[in-house]
Amino acid sequence: MNLPNFSVNRPVTILMLFIGLILIGLISFQNLGLDLLPDLSFPMSAIIVSYSGVAPQEIENMVTIPLEEVVGTIQGVKNINSYSREGSSVVLMEY
Repeated sequence: MNLPNFSVNRPVTILMLFIGLILIGLISFQNLGLDLLPDLSFPMSAIIVSYSGVAPQEIENMVTIPLEEVVGTIQGVKNINSYSREGSSVVLMEY
């Protein structure tokens, strides 16, 4: 006897099998330990700004310095590094 024939002839049996599989899956998911889902904390974050066609000095004056001033007011920031290149600015914050 093949599976489609068995499924059509005994629908209650197939329904009970599926309900059993779903229950086993739910119970397994609830018992899933936290070891498989570790607590992640990132000690750094970055702000990247793209402003094409602008020289590095202008990026620094118009974007990087104001960003550093605003980010410097956040509590818990230990160190701020910034890089200004032609068309982009990167501000790195360490917590």
